[in-house]
Amino acid sequence: MQINMKKLIQLVFILVSFFAKSQNITSAEYFFNIDPGVGNGTTLTVNSNSGTLSQTFNIPTTSITEGFNSIYIRTYNSDNNWSLYDRQTFYLKSFDTFTITAAEYFFNTDPGVGNGTALSIDTNSGQLAQIFSIPTTSLPEGFHSFYLRTQDNANNWSLYDRQIIYIKDFDFTPDEVNAAEYFIDTDPGIGNGTSIAFGNPSLTNQTLNIDSTGLSEGDHIFYIRVQDSNGDWSIYDSAGFIVDSNLSNNDSLFKLTKLYPNPFSNSLVIDTPNNIPINKIKIYNNLGQTVYESSENTKILNLTNLKSGIHILSLDTPLGNSSFKIVKI
Repeated sequence: MQINMKKLIQLVFILVSFFAKSQNITSAEYFFNIDPGVGNGTTLTVNSNSGTLSQTFNIPTTSITEGFNSIYIRTYNSDNNWSLYDRQTFYLKSFDTFTITAAEYFFNTDPGVGNGTALSIDTNSGQLAQIFSIPTTSLPEGFHSFYLRTQDNANNWSLYDRQIIYIKDFDFTPDEVNAAEYFIDTDPGIGNGTSIAFGNPSLTNQTLNIDSTGLSEGDHIFYIRVQDSNGDWSIYDSAGFIVDSNLSNNDSLFKLTKLYPNPFSNSLVIDTPNNIPINKIKIYNNLGQTVYESSENTKILNLTNLKSGIHILSLDTPLGNSSFKIVKI
């Protein structure tokens, strides 16, 4: 056990300084629980000092019993004065070191200590980092609880640790999406959203016109999920949007589109709301001349050859058109 005397010595020095000039600390003593009388404690050797001392001591605790104890310490100065004692309470406990000799696991229901499925344990010194392959073929699909406990070389079993797992037999063969539904803000339950009709289900990208009539102004969240030809529903995807009757399509596009970094050095990223596709991009210099043009639906522009300065980026999308000031450095 280590005790830092810095706080104690500072307190003693402040008390002494009221009565006399600063005195060096020449010795110190400690005792546990019961004061044997001034000068009768266990002596500590102190370093050279000028009245303030910061020193670490190793204090043996083999002579005291387990449980709560108090350690007291006081100092003696060059003017032959003892300080008041300082006190710290601590808890003493002797911990035995055990190795892990066995482990077992079970799912959902405890079969009783020692009746789980045994695991083979590597050699260890009481701490174990080991990877196990646990079969789950006997479990039905759905949520389950996995429990694990260990036994030490004194035949004591630990409490169990628990993890929640989800079992699902996933079919990784791609299936055609043949249905989809969306909802706004609140999930009505799988299959109860607003159905989306696909013009061509084989296409990987679909453009949807979503009716926002009746929604209050402000922030909302749009959710969508799809169903494959096996009847399995996906988890939903989501995106935030704003309803504002004062905004036109162009205003909304300008407010929700993000360009970064800006200023930029070589490339510029265009982040359109809800990943809206881009029909055309034009960039004009400060003379109104077109210095860049693209009709590709690209969101990362390589503008290495663009001259430094202020430019205007014009964006044409199905949501509308808008212009942005960009700076090449």
